[in-house]
Amino acid sequence: MRPETRAREPPVGGRSKPPASFPAPPPLPFMARLRAVGEALAAFAAHDQAAGRGFLWVPVAFAAGVAAYFALPREPALWALLAVGLACLLAAWRVRERPLAFPALALAAAVAIGATAVKLEVTLVAAPTLDRARTADLSGFVERVERRTGGRARLTIRPVAIEGVPAARLPRRITVTAAGATGLLPGDGVAMTARLEPPRGPDMPGGWDPARAAFLDGIGATGFAYGRPRMADLGPAPWMLAPARAVAEVRHTIAERLRAALPGPRGEVAAALLVGDRGGIPESIEEAMRVSGLAHVLSISGLHMVLVAGTVFWVVRALFAAVPALALTRPIKAWAAIVALVAATFYLVISGAEVATQRAYVTMAVALVAVLVDRPAISLRTVAVAALVVMALEPSAVLGAGFQMSFAAVIALVAAYEWWGGRERGETTSPPRGTVLWLGRAALFGVAGLAATSLIAGLATAPIAAYHFHRGAPLGLLANLAAMPAVSVLVMPLGVLALVLLPFGLEQVALWPMGLGLGWMFAVAEKATAWTGDGAMIGRVPLVAVLLMVAALLWAAIALAPWRRLAVIPLLAGLAVATTGVRPDLLVSSDGRAVAARGPDGRLAVVAGDRSAYTVRAWLAADADPRDAKAAAAPPAHCDDLGCVLPLGAGDLTVAVVTRPVALIEDCRRATVVVAPVPRPAGCLGPRLYVDRATLARTGALAVTLDTAAPDGLGDPAAAGTSGRPWSRAGVAEAGRSRQGAAETRRQQRPENAVEDQ
Repeated sequence: MRPETRAREPPVGGRSKPPASFPAPPPLPFMARLRAVGEALAAFAAHDQAAGRGFLWVPVAFAAGVAAYFALPREPALWALLAVGLACLLAAWRVRERPLAFPALALAAAVAIGATAVKLEVTLVAAPTLDRARTADLSGFVERVERRTGGRARLTIRPVAIEGVPAARLPRRITVTAAGATGLLPGDGVAMTARLEPPRGPDMPGGWDPARAAFLDGIGATGFAYGRPRMADLGPAPWMLAPARAVAEVRHTIAERLRAALPGPRGEVAAALLVGDRGGIPESIEEAMRVSGLAHVLSISGLHMVLVAGTVFWVVRALFAAVPALALTRPIKAWAAIVALVAATFYLVISGAEVATQRAYVTMAVALVAVLVDRPAISLRTVAVAALVVMALEPSAVLGAGFQMSFAAVIALVAAYEWWGGRERGETTSPPRGTVLWLGRAALFGVAGLAATSLIAGLATAPIAAYHFHRGAPLGLLANLAAMPAVSVLVMPLGVLALVLLPFGLEQVALWPMGLGLGWMFAVAEKATAWTGDGAMIGRVPLVAVLLMVAALLWAAIALAPWRRLAVIPLLAGLAVATTGVRPDLLVSSDGRAVAARGPDGRLAVVAGDRSAYTVRAWLAADADPRDAKAAAAPPAHCDDLGCVLPLGAGDLTVAVVTRPVALIEDCRRATVVVAPVPRPAGCLGPRLYVDRATLARTGALAVTLDTAAPDGLGDPAAAGTSGRPWSRAGVAEAGRSRQGAAETRRQQRPENAVEDQ
């Protein structure tokens, strides 16, 4: 009689070691080998599924669905996405007993649900966009005030009226940079004359899309004000601005108290860390923090939320533990978690509740709730739940560098923690005797832990940071090792104490030593920047390389069976692809105001207006060029009152940037590429590529790479346009034509309502 077998219990927390051996394919004929490999893969999948790792792939699939939606060339129909999601769910239910088919179909359903969720978000946030650039009088209610250097502020306004724009076509929000506006508060009615434009598209093909980001935020126009905004009586403000006004007043009061106690850059950084007001930080400090790899300290995100909530949690728990009657009879750990959650909520509110802060708060709240229900607060399952909550609230957050970098760092750190906690340990040595030896060992472990944390988080986020910002931080590990103890032990805990003492007028007690920690952080950043020089410039990294390296991270973190070692394949492939990036030789911005051509020296020469400085900086960063916009400007010898002529490559190709149409008489005869503000004249047959405003309205920014195999030496232009998507200029124009067509139909059917339609 065969002995009874017991079903193996699934491991708890995903930390159990995989079985010592898995079936390996024996030396058999080819088809038998395939079957053996299939059986091994099925065993690996069953092992990971039994360990509860299958659920961890659900947020990954959801995020993939969101990314797939934005990668589509045309706007998909909502019903089609819903149909695919429902079909995959039904199919997964039908095959729920099959070990491979069920997870495959379940993940396919998660992909479809992610695409459907972001489609719903896009549908809900859709709002009118300004049709063209204009200078106009506008009035509206202030919704948000963001300080800038030089006494300026970036205002987010809910417009009430814009000269020349019908009420039905008013954007939901507009952003305007204005001087002398730092004293405004949410709910104030203002009037001004401003230069407004539709949100611009990407600066180059494959680059970050400001128009898409503005669309998702409900922003239909951006610009700057002429003169100071004037207070205007526009009636009662929208009710939702009243809480924002109260919070803004509290934040302003706290920020002023911080600056009074810590004058100069230290007070500005303290205001950024505690209330999210970064407008006064000197550019030199920000640049040093970026180059040194400490820029994450200035943006309120997961690090700050952990330090604030963690400080409150451990202090409150220690106070409760000091009372034996409470420590022995009451759930003081849960009580401390509740207090920490309240503190995190307060910090979220006074810090301005930026998107990154909201994401960090959700993650921290999930962890604290896990503590309340007596579940592990630090596990990949907790991270997965937090990611699903964040994406459910705002699916488009997947595209943001903050979302990607924060979750990449957390996933890598938690996976490393699980591996360290679940590894096989040998015989332990007895602890050292004596206080000095104990302290020395504790310090050694502390430094080693900090180094490991910085190294793991830095490696996990490096590909993403390189892709978004075209730069790295070669001394980031050393800078974080030197600066983060001051941030973790002095800066943030004392900042929390300063907020507690502020109502009593005693904030100076905590802010003075906090300033010492900030001074040390500045010194580390400046020294690391000086040592780095231009070594931080990486240039543009292909998206495929980043996706491969992220896939390697996810596979290594989630898989438990021996097939985890396969993560080395996408990692090596990503590193190989990262070295194959091609730099474009000609760039034209989406508005035609900036043009860059690579000359015989291999560097870009730029022709740009004053309002194209941001675009030029993005081009130079993507080209790993440390020069600023002024240094990259085309030599005066190449320009005159009619325009500029730039050499393209090392041959006889030239680019003509036309300022006045009369220059076309000569440029159409001699130039290889012409960039002009007017359509191509009938007799302009010489240029092999002619770019005008109508062309850019269809294509967006253009990039051209020289191709020696092509007859004319020019490769096919790559376009940044996303024609047919709601946030693209073409999509807006198409929507406008559809609305005009619908209005015309209504006028024909009901002539008496023609005035109303207009």
